[in-house]
Amino acid sequence: MKRQMKKWLSIFMVVILVASLTGCAGTPSLSSNGGTNTQKPDNKQQEEILIGVSAAITGPAPFDGERTMQGINLAVEEINAAGGIMGRQIKIISEDDQNTANIAVNVVNKLVNNEKIVAIIGPHRSANAMATEKIMSDAKMPFLTGASSPKLVTQVDNPYFFRIRGSDSFVGQIIAKFALDELKAQKIGVIFNNDDYGTGGRDVVISYLESKGVTPVVVEGHNTDDKDMSGAITKCKDAGIDCLIMYTHDPEAAIFARQMNEMGLDVPVVGPVTFTLPTFLSLVTAEETKGFYSVADFVSGNPDPVVTNFQKAFTEKYNVEPDLFASAYYTSVYILKDAIERAGTADRAAIQKALLETKDLPSVYGKLYANADGELVHSAVVAEIVDNKPVYSTTVYE
Repeated sequence: MKRQMKKWLSIFMVVILVASLTGCAGTPSLSSNGGTNTQKPDNKQQEEILIGVSAAITGPAPFDGERTMQGINLAVEEINAAGGIMGRQIKIISEDDQNTANIAVNVVNKLVNNEKIVAIIGPHRSANAMATEKIMSDAKMPFLTGASSPKLVTQVDNPYFFRIRGSDSFVGQIIAKFALDELKAQKIGVIFNNDDYGTGGRDVVISYLESKGVTPVVVEGHNTDDKDMSGAITKCKDAGIDCLIMYTHDPEAAIFARQMNEMGLDVPVVGPVTFTLPTFLSLVTAEETKGFYSVADFVSGNPDPVVTNFQKAFTEKYNVEPDLFASAYYTSVYILKDAIERAGTADRAAIQKALLETKDLPSVYGKLYANADGELVHSAVVAEIVDNKPVYSTTVYE
């Protein structure tokens, strides 16, 4: 009897042992090739892809940050709704840089120290990008910015820098060429902001004019937040200019336009994208912007199907027309999507390499490609401000 009970007890123990081995997660099991497989399920493909954003949500031009985030969020919603990137959803980690360099430095330091963030979008202004680019380089963090100063490539060697707008070295030449060839200007005044953006544009414009045998009769700078432009306007009137080229930001450009009108300086004004931006247009009247022309990277009304589809989606979602910030930063998300998919992984180093290999990527800026300096956009549009609204005229390619 005892022998039989021992026999049944032995059988019972074997059954228990087999069941525990079969049901225990993470224990070796036979693979199809006869070996053992100890690998646990890999959930990496289900993790979110984190992208950092440094945007001017508050500060002197809050519309800029608002449109930036609207463009980014629209692209993220579209991509996530379509299945994400390689089956993974995108998550945005945004910080407010307030359009100031010292805060941008703090923001970028915070973002690069988050090991899960694989790329950064922004900051936008050239001064802020110049102040933070080394932080990105040291962290080996690829970053996409709309900062357009030529200094970001002429004075900086940063393999992690990628520009998602036309450089001022291109836009500035188109501005100067338009003033000479289309407006037939002979006595040109140049007004600029003393920051990196303004001085970079100034240098390109003057270089092009002088290459054509034209020396500006007035070259006058001002500081960010200056409220009185009357001195520069008086110099332009006294010199008898027949065209003004202005390279500055929205708030200062609006003050200049208003004071020009008040002081009777009635000449065509040519500048970069500034004149198409909502902050500028909200601060001026149709009378004050008569005769203003903008060389920009994006203007609503462009008949390109990619542009019209984006414009329709943006307007339906936000009930407002998209602008430079909306279009550039909407595009930035799709640039990253393309790079990550080609890289096959959401890894900082792999993304940087793939970004440098970007080629023939359709976008609201035409087909994008990366040159050796990380420049992705190589075209611009010319718009005239009519009834205080930018009207698309033509597209110019590099």
